[in-house]
Amino acid sequence: MEFDLIIDSHSHWGPSLSMGTEVTTAELQRQLKESGISYIVLIPFPSTAIANNDINVRLLEETKRIKSFIPYHYIRENFDVNNFNPIPEEYHGGKWHWMRGWQDTASNYKVLEDPDLPVLIDKLRMINKPIVFEEDFDFTVKFVDIAEGVTLIIPHLGLLGGNPYDFLRAFKDNESIYFDTALASRDQIKKFVETVGPGRVLFGSDVPFGSMHSELDKVLSLPISREDKEMLLYKNIINLAKLNIPLP
Repeated sequence: MEFDLIIDSHSHWGPSLSMGTEVTTAELQRQLKESGISYIVLIPFPSTAIANNDINVRLLEETKRIKSFIPYHYIRENFDVNNFNPIPEEYHGGKWHWMRGWQDTASNYKVLEDPDLPVLIDKLRMINKPIVFEEDFDFTVKFVDIAEGVTLIIPHLGLLGGNPYDFLRAFKDNESIYFDTALASRDQIKKFVETVGPGRVLFGSDVPFGSMHSELDKVLSLPISREDKEMLLYKNIINLAKLNIPLP
């Protein structure tokens, strides 16, 4: 392997209620070994996390057992309840996914008018951990306007929320907004790196929708320097998620 340390910043673990499938620990370990990836950030499937918070707890317990697993907390839709904690201390980041909307299809703009949203945003600022944030383009623009200083990672370079180049134009100068490469094309990844710089792009696979090996190949084949690839492959996520992982 060309790099001694590689961290996949976006994958799933556990069962998906909506798809009737499950990503097992054994499958992730198989792909880690096959691809030469060292660590992987894990996120519960949305349908499972929305139904019950137990999956957040189970994921955390599994990451304590498997040293190559890094836990992110799914930010559930009941953020208006008392003492809601969007990202508990033991998690290294969070996932915001079409909040109260139509999953992978349409955002619910009423969320932006919820009187409890400013309280949630203040909590996210104080927690100061990265959030993989997935909504449609217009919703994302409006959210960023009211959530100044909250660190967001737009997955897939924005592919599921609209045109990636709309996201690029809107956020190229906003240093709180990062992008992950999962499922994007090599040319799209190259354009983003050229525009925002290697310090704001992270390698991700989005297993099971992508495979670690094929998604990693896109990054390794980019016509950029080794130093820039190191940023995408591990340095950015170590800094953002405050990971206690020694550099090679």
